Amino acid sequence: MSRLGGVVLTVTGILACPCHLIITLPLLAGLLAGTALGSFLAHNTGLVYSVASIYFVLALALGYWFLFGKSRPSGKREEACPTCVPLEPGARAPERSTTSDEVSATRSME
Repeated sequence: MSRLGGVVLTVTGILACPCHLIITLPLLAGLLAGTALGSFLAHNTGLVYSVASIYFVLALALGYWFLFGKSRPSGKREEACPTCVPLEPGARAPERSTTSDEVSATRSME
């Protein structure tokens, strides 16, 4: 999950980059023309640039931290059977005999 969050933060941070806002802010204000949000964007461009700049820096920093930060320990790996004892290195597993007493009977499909 943290990897996906890092990707999302990095991509949205790059999109909110102040150098891109020269093109995207007028387009966004034009698309939202006639709405309250479009009016807010058109009249408060300085505030939008400030908020976008802060988001740009924070999103890139957090995205980098999520993507390339310290790896979290991956918890203890579950064993196949909690009662199984692992073999010593170099030891061989005992062979299993398949006598007729140990083989389960198959059902007939009639």
